[in-house]
Amino acid sequence: MSEKSKLINRLINEQAYRAAYIRGKLDVLIPSQLRALRLRDDLTQPSLAAKCGMKQSRISAMETPGRTNFNLETLVRLAATFKVGLQVRFVPFSEMLRWENSFNQDRFNPLIVDNDMSFQHPEAANFSTFVFTGNTYSVPMRLTENMIMNSIPAESGHLHLASGTATSASNIQQSIAA
Repeated sequence: MSEKSKLINRLINEQAYRAAYIRGKLDVLIPSQLRALRLRDDLTQPSLAAKCGMKQSRISAMETPGRTNFNLETLVRLAATFKVGLQVRFVPFSEMLRWENSFNQDRFNPLIVDNDMSFQHPEAANFSTFVFTGNTYSVPMRLTENMIMNSIPAESGHLHLASGTATSASNIQQSIAA
């Protein structure tokens, strides 16, 4: 029997093994996400601690895989500090594994509520996510010139569309007007 088959067999048959497996995944993924969010916001551990009312040593422990048993209240406080949502849900093992395998700390960048037009305008059906001057935004696919100019910062810079193309804000303005 292969090692993979042995692992799957134990996950199927042993509750304690399943619990340890899930805990092990969370012990790595939660600290990685916290660190990515802190670095995205260009915060030091002491500055994040001050923003969310914790000690720096607690932030350090939470960013170290396996050092902290997280509780929901702590995760809620951190999500609110980072201006992102928090989702805790039960999923198939295959989905958990797929998410873990696709997770990249360097690319982890959930929209903050200020820039989440899908949240702010749920009545609009299609939104596109883009990065403009280092910040991530989501805006309606069909925008008027006024909507796009209100959705992105006024400062000059480059907009990186989800498709990977880059353009300036004035080019977007021209393409919307067309």
